[in-house]
Amino acid sequence: MVGIMEDSREYILKTAYTLFLQKSYKDVTFKELMEKTGFSKGAFYHYFKSKEHIFEAIIDNYFATFVSFDYRFSQTSFRNFLNDYFRVLKKTRENLPIIDPETGDMSNHYLLIFEALRIIPGFKNKVLQHEQQELAAWVNIIKNARDNKEIKSTLSDKQLARLFINSGDGAMLHLIMTARTGDIEKKTKEVWNNLYALIKV
Repeated sequence: MVGIMEDSREYILKTAYTLFLQKSYKDVTFKELMEKTGFSKGAFYHYFKSKEHIFEAIIDNYFATFVSFDYRFSQTSFRNFLNDYFRVLKKTRENLPIIDPETGDMSNHYLLIFEALRIIPGFKNKVLQHEQQELAAWVNIIKNARDNKEIKSTLSDKQLARLFINSGDGAMLHLIMTARTGDIEKKTKEVWNNLYALIKV
């Protein structure tokens, strides 16, 4: 019985997730969610009490890894750290559904994150907490790389870390605005490889 309940809940989440990606959180109605899943109102309410409740569960289940994946990457070199980052970013994106397979565009994933920041109480704090963890991971590998004579720069470890993070975020935002999110790994790799070449000893 527990397995059936978990499967039903997961089915609702996957169906709702696809609808939110195809349209938007605002444009999907609770009635439409019930119709698409085939659940009666009573059965549906057994799992979720509102559209907001479903959306919050989707963000927790699917976007936790997308927004804040683990930064326990290689510490042997900065080059290996970057390679691990690209590998995990690619794998994470491959596990997310793509609404338009021809273009590989994933803009709607990012738009749902922006909606979550506005709608879900406490989500902004999770993002800020992740930001601190991300910065700490970059600062640590940059310090190690500097100590090991792999890189050299007049910028501090934190300044270099922010330069890499912010340039990656900037490239991502540009691709979202031009509906070319399928190029995120390629463009981020290009920007970071160029930065790495500038500081490599």
